[in-house]
Amino acid sequence: MSVGAIVFLIVFRFFAGGALPLYYHDEIYYWLWSRHLALGYYDHPPAVAFLIRAGTALFGDTAFGARSGGIAAVSVATLCVWRTASLLVGQRDDGIRAALFFNLMLMPTITAIPIFPDAAELACCAAFMWALAELAAGGKGWWWLVAGLFAGVGLLAKYTMFFFCAGAVLWLLLVRDARPWLKTAWPWIGGVVALTLFLPNLVWNAEHGWETFALQFGRIFRGYAKWWFFPAFVGRQIFCASPIILFFALRGFWRECQSPKKSVLAALIGPSLAYFTIHSVHDNVLMNWISFVYPTLAVAAADGFRSDRDPRWVRAAAIPVAALILVLSYAEGFFHLVPLDLANKRVAAVNREFDAGMRELATQILRHAASVDAHALVSADYRTTAWLKFYLPTPFPVISAAEDFRFPDSPRPEASDLAGTLLYVGLLHDLANRLADHFSEIDPLVKVTDTTSLPVTPFFEYRLRGFHGEPFGRLP
Repeated sequence: MSVGAIVFLIVFRFFAGGALPLYYHDEIYYWLWSRHLALGYYDHPPAVAFLIRAGTALFGDTAFGARSGGIAAVSVATLCVWRTASLLVGQRDDGIRAALFFNLMLMPTITAIPIFPDAAELACCAAFMWALAELAAGGKGWWWLVAGLFAGVGLLAKYTMFFFCAGAVLWLLLVRDARPWLKTAWPWIGGVVALTLFLPNLVWNAEHGWETFALQFGRIFRGYAKWWFFPAFVGRQIFCASPIILFFALRGFWRECQSPKKSVLAALIGPSLAYFTIHSVHDNVLMNWISFVYPTLAVAAADGFRSDRDPRWVRAAAIPVAALILVLSYAEGFFHLVPLDLANKRVAAVNREFDAGMRELATQILRHAASVDAHALVSADYRTTAWLKFYLPTPFPVISAAEDFRFPDSPRPEASDLAGTLLYVGLLHDLANRLADHFSEIDPLVKVTDTTSLPVTPFFEYRLRGFHGEPFGRLP
């Protein structure tokens, strides 16, 4: 029964990944990365681009193609959770329960749908956890090499993998049964494996002014304190983990702290929980930022479930409550149960950004371009550039006129690409004024600021003519 439920949840995640339209914001931006593969990007390391490229190579430039790699990665994490719980918690049923808890929690689903860098990192953290569980259970040193492999690949997915690596170091330093490993070569060689795999992104960053490091690690010092950041962080995790499963996970975490065999699990998630708790005091922590600890939480929840002191209804309600949260979240994605006219602006914006109708709007834009004899489209923000490239029904040049640093490996347009008539398209923001130094004529054609007839508003179009000066922008 439980195995069937796990299979169903995984299969339905694949179905939803193909049925739900792509998210307007960064999801399509990451797809655009996959068209020009590199060893690094401004926002993140490169793994997400390679994962998307693999999916689209198999299934085309579709929502399913873009997401299939991430969903597959999260699905593989299920096996790591299963094996880890079977090794450290005690029995085969514990492994099945941990895998079921993992797939019932909302976080793995919102990590895989939409496709974000977190999917690959979550899978690597699950595999890293599994390797250390095999090490703790069997004592074979070569598992450090496996752990190093997944640590290196995880760092190519997202830099928060450093927290999991720090957890392994914490385990070596603080747990008596683990300290003897420091006298062997195995953990050191594992560290070399991880660093070797991560080295290409380090080289790329060195060649690009360490821009990814500056952006991501700069968050440690940036921020603006609001009283609600910490309770919001806690509330999001309760929702994403399901309250009863999280209760069992916290109990399991406490048990692991007191068990030499299972202490590796507590050590792995300790630095992550400590850092993001502190970070939430001075900055807003988005719910997916700590998604990589959820495989370990699922194992801890299976451990915490093993108690006969709880009221029967608490144990009986764990799976139904988690399933209800998951069902309601899927229902919102498919049917938009929150009415736009009753929702606040933030909810309305999310519903517009994750909505159908984009391809029809792109077709309309292409007709507008033909009507003014424009031979290319121009955008002044990266999200609109990515959106246009994905949804235009036929290949058509799109020039990204700003933020060159986001597309450093894409070709620059020639003067001939910018000459003649172009059509500027703006979504949500009117940034046509950025082009005043490059075009002598910027004529407004369409301005829609508030309507439900378009999937994203405000919406702007301008006719551009009279290019002068040096060529600029990128052709991603």
